[in-house]
Amino acid sequence: MNIVISGFGVAGATAAEEARKKNPKAYITLFSKEKDLFYYRMRLPEVVSGELSPDKVIAHPLSWYNDRNIEVRLGESLAEVNPAEKIVRGSMGSRQTYDRILLAVGAESNRPPFPGDKLGHIFAVRSLNDAWTLHFAAKGQKHAVLIGGGILGLELGCALTKLGLTITVLERDSRVLPRQTTPGSAELLRRKLAAMGVEFVLGAEADRFEGSGKVENVVLKDGRDLPANLVLISAGVQPNLELARVLDLKVDRAIVVNEFMETSLPDVYAAGDCAQFPGAVGGLWTTSRQQALVAGVNIAAADPAERKAYVPQPPSNTLKVAGIDLVCAGNLDPDNTMTGIEAVTDDIYRKVVIDGENRLAGFTNVGTTNGNRELNAAVMAKKVLSAETIKGLAQPDFDFSTL
Repeated sequence: MNIVISGFGVAGATAAEEARKKNPKAYITLFSKEKDLFYYRMRLPEVVSGELSPDKVIAHPLSWYNDRNIEVRLGESLAEVNPAEKIVRGSMGSRQTYDRILLAVGAESNRPPFPGDKLGHIFAVRSLNDAWTLHFAAKGQKHAVLIGGGILGLELGCALTKLGLTITVLERDSRVLPRQTTPGSAELLRRKLAAMGVEFVLGAEADRFEGSGKVENVVLKDGRDLPANLVLISAGVQPNLELARVLDLKVDRAIVVNEFMETSLPDVYAAGDCAQFPGAVGGLWTTSRQQALVAGVNIAAADPAERKAYVPQPPSNTLKVAGIDLVCAGNLDPDNTMTGIEAVTDDIYRKVVIDGENRLAGFTNVGTTNGNRELNAAVMAKKVLSAETIKGLAQPDFDFSTL
């Protein structure tokens, strides 16, 4: 069996490993447009800060793949797929047949157009090379403006503070991390970040960049002018869909797949940030890995009865910044249709969301790690809580061993 995997992020790397476990004799070829081996994307902020060198975030050396008879073609993306003849062509001219192919091509940073966005020192970080380039560009600079206040953006912003920069974050919403916080938890988080040199301009949007050669100012839509030696754009990602469209795969916001990670074309699978199931697009490391664990088995299975089905898990996010603890998982009920139980002190904020059947649907926890493991397990299990437990969760010192 010839297996081709396009993409060498967590989805492609995990699927290759699982396919090898499932089928020791399959010929596995992995195409990657990047020249770096699979690395831990979640650790890119530490590369930006200089706490880790690029080689320290590489998961395995090339010998690891060679030992498992997985051919890795770095710097060569998949340029063409001929499903009629089952032949693929790489961007460097290689050609080979395939029995099954997995598209794990991920996503690219979303770069909204702004007047002046061709000036120097304007960055978006998606790859290891992006992170290392930003590290060197930031050295000796004083102030950065961060456009987009999501979790990754804040982690990168905090990384820049370790190089001596102060950070101003432009957030369109009225609070910090609107998808992961409530007003109370957002204010606690804002204070903690301010102590680290990260300030926020809320309800604000950039209009244009100004400077001579390099960016010097960010002008807001309300006319305000922010000095900036560097601009970092963290405005989400866009799935890579070029090859999917050429193949005429069913595409919505990403490549539509079924529970077996199959696309609309026979023997073509997709997983990770480029895949959509059932109506949700990935974007999380954990989601990409879980999909790849399924896809890897299915692309290597000789018997359809051996296939696995993907079961989505409640999404979870963690802000990985030293000195700040923020974890959220499941449904945070942004529309306030369920019951929210809050526990608040000067240093911690916790909210648990209870659905109409008294099941723990989601939670957010800021300022402490206490209860994260138990709460996450209860969300995953959709655990039904007693009235006494629900009442007790309002206490900051709740005993989570009873959950």
